[in-house]
Amino acid sequence: MNVRRFAGIAAALVIAACICGTAAAQQTGIDDIGTVAAGETVAIGGTTNLAPGNRLLIKVTPVGFGPGNASVQGGTSGTAVVEEGNNTANTWSFDVDTTGFEPGEYSVTVEWVEGDATASTTFTVVEAAPATPTPTATPAATTPPTTMASPTPTAAGSVLPAAALAAGLAGYLVRRR
Repeated sequence: MNVRRFAGIAAALVIAACICGTAAAQQTGIDDIGTVAAGETVAIGGTTNLAPGNRLLIKVTPVGFGPGNASVQGGTSGTAVVEEGNNTANTWSFDVDTTGFEPGEYSVTVEWVEGDATASTTFTVVEAAPATPTPTATPAATTPPTTMASPTPTAAGSVLPAAALAAGLAGYLVRRR
């Protein structure tokens, strides 16, 4: 096999590897949660460009929880499965029962089990309102629309394909002389 043909094939392979290395970054986002009364169940959810069936690890921990502050209690964790969404994004959701959560700020972290797509947000738990007698006619409750937090983009690809391309082209030019 002549050197030019070999160099041409090598350059094509390096270019193909570079194109594959710049595929779309995997992303996930969390909808705004806001304020929740202790004892309520809150649906934490969001959107992602991960394929349906992928698993996400969800961790809810009190802000300030750590080795130096073990007195802060509450929190939970579990997994959510990505569901098929509309044309632009798939969805996921995870229900959290805040019974036993102390009032304060809580951090939510979502991590893709098989990759590096992550997102995080916070929400506040307030004391539950005291029980009041139920009036005979209850007005219809309205819920404000939720807004989606911007997803945290993750890095995709590496510099290796670009370095290989440069090395292949340099070798080709040197052999050509």
